[in-house]
Amino acid sequence: MKKAIYHISGFDCPNCAAKVERHLNKDENISEATLDFANDRLYVNYREEPYSLEQLKAKIKEVESDPLRVEQLNKGTKEKQTIFTKKFIFNLSRIIVAGLILLIAFLLGQSFAFNNDFNPASITLLILAAVILLYDIVWKVIQNIIHLRNPVDMSLLLTISCVGVFVLSFLIHFEVLTASFEIDMFDGALVVLLYQIGELIEAVATGKSKAAISKAIDLRADTANLVCNDKIIQVKPETLKVNDVIIVRIGEIIPADGDVIDGQGTLDMSSLTGEPMPVDALIGSNALSGSILRSGSITIRVNKVFADSTISKILELVQSSGERKAKAEKFIDKFAKIYTPTVFVIGILYALISGLISKDWTSSLFFGLAILVVSCPCAIVISVPLAYFAGIGLASKRGVVIKGTNYLDSLCNIGVLFLDKTGTLTYGNFEVKSIVPLGVSQEELMECLLAAESRSNHPIAKAITLHQNVSELALKQENYEEIAGLGTKTQYNGHTILAGNLELLLKYDVKAKEVEAPGTAIMVAKDGKWIGYVVLQDAIRDRAKQLIVKLDALNIKTVLLSGDKLTTVKYVADEVGIKYYHAKLLPQDKTKFVEVEIQKNKTKKLIAFAGDGINDTPSIIRADVGFAMGGIGSDVAVENADVVIMQDHPLKIYDAIVIAKKTRLVALFNIIFSLLVKVIVLILLITKVLQSYAMLVAMLADTGLTVLMTLNSLLLIYRKVK
Repeated sequence: MKKAIYHISGFDCPNCAAKVERHLNKDENISEATLDFANDRLYVNYREEPYSLEQLKAKIKEVESDPLRVEQLNKGTKEKQTIFTKKFIFNLSRIIVAGLILLIAFLLGQSFAFNNDFNPASITLLILAAVILLYDIVWKVIQNIIHLRNPVDMSLLLTISCVGVFVLSFLIHFEVLTASFEIDMFDGALVVLLYQIGELIEAVATGKSKAAISKAIDLRADTANLVCNDKIIQVKPETLKVNDVIIVRIGEIIPADGDVIDGQGTLDMSSLTGEPMPVDALIGSNALSGSILRSGSITIRVNKVFADSTISKILELVQSSGERKAKAEKFIDKFAKIYTPTVFVIGILYALISGLISKDWTSSLFFGLAILVVSCPCAIVISVPLAYFAGIGLASKRGVVIKGTNYLDSLCNIGVLFLDKTGTLTYGNFEVKSIVPLGVSQEELMECLLAAESRSNHPIAKAITLHQNVSELALKQENYEEIAGLGTKTQYNGHTILAGNLELLLKYDVKAKEVEAPGTAIMVAKDGKWIGYVVLQDAIRDRAKQLIVKLDALNIKTVLLSGDKLTTVKYVADEVGIKYYHAKLLPQDKTKFVEVEIQKNKTKKLIAFAGDGINDTPSIIRADVGFAMGGIGSDVAVENADVVIMQDHPLKIYDAIVIAKKTRLVALFNIIFSLLVKVIVLILLITKVLQSYAMLVAMLADTGLTVLMTLNSLLLIYRKVK
């Protein structure tokens, strides 16, 4: 199976995009096609060889006559949101011309109703304006009929509505029909004018929304300052190669990942982590693309090409989130398929039944035509995917990468969260918490311990010797030996020193006993006698306790799983407020706990796991929702997790859940409010309350509502998460 990603744009309405997606999914060579209208992307999984671009375009043209822009995307491609295209400018010009013609017609004849004084000049201008506004819509109807496509879409309904009003006006004028209220030909032309204006506003609102969301998450640099032959030249970041040397000045975005080889400054990494705290950029430190240099000037040696850079990787994950649709998006896909034909039938049945009962065929036909105008589901079909895309963008701004809009739904339904200890709730860095001498002074105990650890590169040794100058002490050691899994042995000032775990001391016949303390005990022996121990603990992360409090408030059960000993695990659990915990677990044991919880879970709530993305990978994959902590540069975390926390910050888990709930709330509001407005307008039309304003109100319930819901979705990107 081969996958291809395309940029696709130019649809007149999202309903057309859904129609293309359904058509592609019927193809025998395509196992799955997903069209992300909000992000202008088409994802196609081919069973055999992928179609060429021309073959794919031909396949799309079988159901869509709009001139579409279809391009294959390559890794690292920077997409541009284009709003003011040639098509847009042409349609705007057409609207202006038609609007002026309508204005002139209005000035020539004070009334456009045929049941008043006949004004040939005004009527001619009205028909001309209608033709200018309607010709492309009628052409789509003709194309659908010629190519045997389903003709029941907005083009057909609008054509019937406009032409129907014109015909009714003629029939009333020639007294073939009578009317209880005024039906103007102007209504027909004005409805199409409002539709075309609404389409332009909709295109601008949707385009601006997409651009605003993309801009909020796309912080890739446009240029890079490349050092070449002692000169600085500006190049595209895409052209940078590994080992190229670039200079970054104040206010510039780092274009590619690399190592600082000269200079110093402070980096704003909020685009990656969501945290405003500046980070020092010193010689030897790693500088990640997407960071902004807030002070100083640094020289960087590139270690990753642009396409593989951190910011490109994050952006690709965010933009590809539309490949996996949320339940609400799947609902509107099905809804759009049946809504328009259903309302079309309602409009026709209403006109026939109402006409037969009331014998007032004029008003029955007029209101039947108005019902057809309300039948476009664009308000929902556009705004819901856009809301989910905005939610993904908001999460990205907060340093959380959610790899699919479907996971936003999953995040709302978490019932149990399993948490790894080291690297998730703790920093993963040991600190000396207590020093316990036995029969010697604390100074003598620490001198022997530092001597034993002075030459070791083990993480525990480094934690003990941190902030200590042991270089001179290391030179004084004789017969220094590291014993794997146990500790160290050395000769210092004529004394034999041991430092390590209980097994080490017992191996050399030193009498010692197990230390019951939360943490890791390093025991020290001098000349065969146990002289004390130090206890090292992994420091608990800031706000880890706050995370548990907030999850408890959301009725999410938390369980701590760790490979550490019971006393240490219990200590961490008690400190952060977790009631349930399990110790001395291997990676497969953690996965088993997740599987057991999934099997015995009788509710619709989901099981989640949060870990560091390396040894916890099996559990991350097995859980319904997998969180990977500290995802920057971690290929394992990025590849296997559903949600990647771009900083080792546990409270971001809560942020992800809250953002998901906000997103679903906006999507549900858009669906319910849009349906409510359309139902109310349909009731008003069916009961003939609106009289001659029926067409105008129906059009506002279509294009006006679409613009309003689109803007509501856009506002999500500017929400704050407390």
